[in-house]
Amino acid sequence: MHSEYERILATHGRTFHFAARFLPPRLRQPIVTLYAFFRTLDDLVDEPGEQRSSREACLELDAWRIWLTGNRLQPAPREPLGANLARLITEYQLPIPLFLDFLEGLFADLEARQIENLKDLSRYCYTVAGTVGLAMARLMGATSPQALAAAEQLGIAMQLTNILRDVGNDLMEGRIYLPQQELARFGSSREHLFQLLKDQRGPDDRFRALIRAQMAYTHQYYTNGIAGIWLLPPECRLPILLAARLYRRILSVIERNDYDVLRWRAATSLPEKIREATFAFALDRLWRRGEAYLPGGPEVICEEG
Repeated sequence: MHSEYERILATHGRTFHFAARFLPPRLRQPIVTLYAFFRTLDDLVDEPGEQRSSREACLELDAWRIWLTGNRLQPAPREPLGANLARLITEYQLPIPLFLDFLEGLFADLEARQIENLKDLSRYCYTVAGTVGLAMARLMGATSPQALAAAEQLGIAMQLTNILRDVGNDLMEGRIYLPQQELARFGSSREHLFQLLKDQRGPDDRFRALIRAQMAYTHQYYTNGIAGIWLLPPECRLPILLAARLYRRILSVIERNDYDVLRWRAATSLPEKIREATFAFALDRLWRRGEAYLPGGPEVICEEG
């Protein structure tokens, strides 16, 4: 079953899979298992037609909610995934509310509700990704409020990046995660987005301005999230820093593609991955040296190299 979890990570989380190879051996399997849980339920909602209807997906999510808040010694909706998750919850004292908040975000996806403003968007990103960041950070041994807040911010940043890179794919599925107030602010609308998709001519000036503003918003979350990575245990910093830099680099690819997220899904190239890995290794070494010398910690060197 562990090989199945590795397959899920390698298939659906290629960026994190690349970074996860630098995790300490004692944590790799627990983190891969935790990722498998989050990804399995996320796929249940994102691809309901592949295996089951939206109603069946809703019933399974509700069954997970009952299991999480009840007797976790009983079989979960999917085994052995439930038993493996229950062991992680107990061993690493993972808070149940994180998983319930995650389910909240998945239920929202099933309803395909409209996101009105940036506050709503931030809440949604917290439920489906900030919770994942918090669970991962706790599993790694992070306990300080500052470290946990940064983990949440980094999770939100990564989800915002996913939303931006997948605008075109989401439109084809009838989904829009860009807030309605942001669309209106740049003279866009639901109809405008679908027309751009239909025309297949790429972005116009309104769309470029919209995406550029959302990218600036996303960079704020990266800044806050990356600044807290040094608060993780030293052996865990490198893979998280690498994952963060690789995901942030996707925003640079979007910019390089002239903000065309309607026809292209931005992805980092192998040379870019190698470049980011080189910077991550260098920053990790500087952090380790800087802890002994820099007042207040080495967060001053965590930004782009």
